[in-house]
Amino acid sequence: MIPHTSQLPIQPPKRNLRPAVSASLRAIACLVTTLAFALPRPADAAPVFRAGAATSNITPPIGADPEIRTSRPPATHVHDELHARCLVLDDGQTKLALVVCDLRHMSAEVAADAKKVIEKMTGIPPQCVLISATHTHTSGGAKLVEREGEPYYEYAAFLARRIADGVLRAHNLLEPAQIGWGVAEEPTQVFNRRWYLQPDRNPIYGAQDRIEKVRMNPGYTGLLRPAGPVDPQITFLSVRSTSGRPISLLAAYGLHYVGGVPPNTISADYFAIFADRVGELLGADREQGPPFVGIMANGTSGDVNNVERLSDEELEKRGPQPRKKYEHFEKARNVANLCAEKVMEVHAKLEWHDHVELASGQRTLTFDRRQPTKEQVEWAQEVKARRIKPKSTSRYSTYSTVLNYASPDMPPTIDVVVQTHRIGGLAVAAMPFEVFAEIGLELKQRSPIQPLMNISIANGSHGYLPTPEQHKLGGYETWIGVNKVQFDASEIMVEALVEMLGEIAGGSAPGE
Repeated sequence: MIPHTSQLPIQPPKRNLRPAVSASLRAIACLVTTLAFALPRPADAAPVFRAGAATSNITPPIGADPEIRTSRPPATHVHDELHARCLVLDDGQTKLALVVCDLRHMSAEVAADAKKVIEKMTGIPPQCVLISATHTHTSGGAKLVEREGEPYYEYAAFLARRIADGVLRAHNLLEPAQIGWGVAEEPTQVFNRRWYLQPDRNPIYGAQDRIEKVRMNPGYTGLLRPAGPVDPQITFLSVRSTSGRPISLLAAYGLHYVGGVPPNTISADYFAIFADRVGELLGADREQGPPFVGIMANGTSGDVNNVERLSDEELEKRGPQPRKKYEHFEKARNVANLCAEKVMEVHAKLEWHDHVELASGQRTLTFDRRQPTKEQVEWAQEVKARRIKPKSTSRYSTYSTVLNYASPDMPPTIDVVVQTHRIGGLAVAAMPFEVFAEIGLELKQRSPIQPLMNISIANGSHGYLPTPEQHKLGGYETWIGVNKVQFDASEIMVEALVEMLGEIAGGSAPGE
């Protein structure tokens, strides 16, 4: 490998893509690849692999003035603190920082600001830093404003610095370590939430009163079949000291938040419960120094949740299905415990490595922003004037989104950062969207490095990312504003990531 202190752009090799993707690539204004390179070491120096992990508290304030207008009611209680969970790896030449934050979203601006501080404090370049959010829905707001509209507590600035602090602390704790990785499965807790309905159900009215083919979270009767697959895999890596003390375990699972949190309460959801439980199962001493850091990232779960639904045909076979009423946090604990137990079954058989090589790649993709049609704009104007009543009453306010996206002040493109990382024989793909499960499954199938860990809402959060075929079906995740980029963005992103995985694998990407 080449020294990572060099950040010269590398032009991606030419490749033949299917016609639809080739046409879409014209929308890419910038496709820059940067690779994490390594410094040469003396021939007689044995490489030493090191790891360090730490957490940094990122809980926002609670109990804001109820008269102050915010995007959602402010939290008045904290059930469990939110953290940036940080793992730093060092192969003696290249360093990699992996950060997972207990947040609903992660803005690209906050991630970029944190990376600037991280590079200044640790020397780790931005392309070697992955910062993601878990998508817990109970992480509180990002900004509180006074009556005059001026911020009195700017959470974004606090968050960027606390993330950087966590990485610095993990970097300070680097020590000789061993590493292993594996893939577990927990298929009983992931369900596609988009469904085709029986023909006798009422029409599915979606955004702008259009009739759609599928519905998100459609109830429990009159169901035909789910509109897509799920990914049951829990891909994970584990690091321990050379004496066997557990340092950290990072996993990724394709499941939205579980919920079951009381109103106005901050919680990190099942992600944090998993982090604690896996430490217990590993025998990590809470008093050990440094403390063990468990981490659960969000995989490709844009169309997946934890609510089991059955088709009418399956219901007829099984008979009536009583639905359990869960206590607060009970279901989240169940999911976390099941995932931790499945991981530990595989963990017991891990092959441990005294040293592995690290590599990273990064590109900036520029996508066209979604543009409303003339008909959508006319519909929105009518709704705003209250001359019609939308049939899709659950999303009355979509008219404002249509008008915002039609405004000449709206930037016509969106830049998104995608990354790939190689940790020995394990690969990581980082995507700044709520990515549909089938996209993650395609990436895993096509990756030249196996296994592959997918991490969504990474280095930014730019809305849902369906496939072009899912766009044709409609549904909440395909609506303008909820989905922000051109219809074929998923295809372009997959092609870029597969090529990048080929580059860090040390060979050519498939199809070149």
